[in-house]
Amino acid sequence: MSNKDLLSIALGNEKADLVFKNGKIIDVFNEKVIKEDLAISNGVIIGFGKYEGREEVDIEGKFISPGFIDAHLHLESTMVTIEEFAKTVIPLGTLTLVADPHEIANVAGKVGIKYFLTIGNNIPWNFNLMVPSCVPVTTFDKSGSVLNAEKIKELITEENFFGLGEVMDYEGVLTGQDYIWDKIELMKDYFIDGHAPKLQGKILNAYLLAGIMADHETTSPNEALEKISKGMYIMVREGSVTRDLQSLLPAINDKNNCNFLFATDDKHPEDLISEGHINFMIKKAIKLGIEPLRAIKLATINAARSLGLHRLGGIAPGYKADLLIIDNLDELGIFQVYKDGKKVAENGKALFQVNSNNFERPPTIFHSVNIAPIREEDFKIPKGKTYRVINMIQDQIITGEEFFSFPYSFEEERFIRYNINKIAVVERHKSTGKIGLGLIRGFGLESGAIASSIAHDSHNIIVLGTNSSDMKIAVEKIAEIQGGIVIANNQKIVDFIELPIGGLISTDPIGKVSEKLQELRKIAHNLGVKTNSPFMTLAFMGLPVVPKLKITCDGLYDVENHIFVSLVVN
Repeated sequence: MSNKDLLSIALGNEKADLVFKNGKIIDVFNEKVIKEDLAISNGVIIGFGKYEGREEVDIEGKFISPGFIDAHLHLESTMVTIEEFAKTVIPLGTLTLVADPHEIANVAGKVGIKYFLTIGNNIPWNFNLMVPSCVPVTTFDKSGSVLNAEKIKELITEENFFGLGEVMDYEGVLTGQDYIWDKIELMKDYFIDGHAPKLQGKILNAYLLAGIMADHETTSPNEALEKISKGMYIMVREGSVTRDLQSLLPAINDKNNCNFLFATDDKHPEDLISEGHINFMIKKAIKLGIEPLRAIKLATINAARSLGLHRLGGIAPGYKADLLIIDNLDELGIFQVYKDGKKVAENGKALFQVNSNNFERPPTIFHSVNIAPIREEDFKIPKGKTYRVINMIQDQIITGEEFFSFPYSFEEERFIRYNINKIAVVERHKSTGKIGLGLIRGFGLESGAIASSIAHDSHNIIVLGTNSSDMKIAVEKIAEIQGGIVIANNQKIVDFIELPIGGLISTDPIGKVSEKLQELRKIAHNLGVKTNSPFMTLAFMGLPVVPKLKITCDGLYDVENHIFVSLVVN
């Protein structure tokens, strides 16, 4: 049925499929509320006014809102299956998302991307999957797969994709490297997402010549205002570690608010349960002083228009009937969720079922940890006088660099006296035996070791510890369980969580995953760790495109100067 067939219903000559009576329609275009009936047929909005329906629902003064949109996220960071994530966030009002699968792609390439696409397309939401631009994130990083322009061309020929995932390798863009520009040119007619932390001036100008449209790495009002002045959209990010909403709100005003939208980027399961998803961002924005209707606007029509999602994000004739019934605007209690005019969630519970066990389980995804034999000696720090140290910044993925000199003779055991831990990355895709060693200050571990197969974005095994023996057995346990997070102490495994899907994702329900992560976090804190999100923070210490000093399986990398640097200075 085409919209032409709906004309008689819009004119009031025929009954609509569904009419909401006595509701308050949120008009995100004018930031106001309209008290009218709302008519729906064939999955689209017919209009508001006096209408009759084959089904009529009296919502008794509740608000009707467009469904929420997450403009940029990595599903892998939720650590649960796509269907488990959907059953969590759809009842919270998220009906549209733009997902960049570069985590699973760095592990399993095209196989991983297609696995996500198959499952995501079988869920009642608007699933927009990007083609990752950063597999690997840089040419020197060691991932499980390489996704060049030729392979991307094959993918977009075989399947439907929304755009090109965040272009993290801004150095490759700025220097005109063919390996990244070939991808950009291939995807020039698609949405191209950005990753531009602290880029400004002429450097930002050059970066934007690639046709990049948005950025979620903006952390200050001045940075946001410059990027907006140069045509970018700002994805205000509120994840588990990176929380930029409060710092960016001063940049939003009556003249430029249409250029801001919401994104979660990376959010852990315990935060999804305790806080929520995009609904949490709206509530937080309201508490920080944003008018409720504007906060909803940022989460709906702003995102739709910025991303080029036509007929989404608003309540208007011809738009998709992706709607939320909300009790009140302050607490944002979501009573019901409708996708294409069909109820898919009510009172916080999903009304649909999808079982990923019905889909093929590719071995490259479910057996993805392959390490060479390791020894305790592999984690021994070489003797020296002065060391280059990663300086961790609380609740940030950016780091500093400092130089540390022992006041006494060299002893590894003295590191923890100065809040310094050993950190290493073990290559886990090709069994090359490569291990990069470093030191990090600020994590706070006082005993034992923590290892994880989640290490953005190449997802080799990252391990942080106070001694070599615990680091070794933690890494070996990761290999034994084919991915996960492991805590070892006194040469014993204390506890762990299994993440068998690409070494990134659990097959358990979100509640069980959240409970286990909370147990692991408590253990980490009892061992001295100070950071609120220790496992996600650790994962980002291996990301060599976010300043300043990071670590890969080839060693320490100076992101700002684009060179590997030595651990021992002298």
